[in-house]
Amino acid sequence: MKIYIAGKITGDKHYKKKFRKAEKKLAKLGHSVMNPANLGNYSGFSWEDYMKTSRAMQDVCEAVLFLPDWKNSRGAFEEWEHAGELGQKKFFDIKEVNY
Repeated sequence: MKIYIAGKITGDKHYKKKFRKAEKKLAKLGHSVMNPANLGNYSGFSWEDYMKTSRAMQDVCEAVLFLPDWKNSRGAFEEWEHAGELGQKKFFDIKEVNY
């Protein structure tokens, strides 16, 4: 299954580590993963620019894994709403993801 990872990035110094950990676990289960934390920090690009790019990543996936802090993120909340619009499966724990 193609899975997008959503969670708090802005203001979290350790976001790359937590996203990478989730990505590795999902890949180990045999899934293909879109990880928005792999986008670099490019000067001149706004939060909205990153969200447009992340939206494109999410659009090609069948499901979204929401990390535990997703409710503390405006962007992840938008991704939750978008997942509903697309009819994507929503997972809130890796243990919920079908093997």
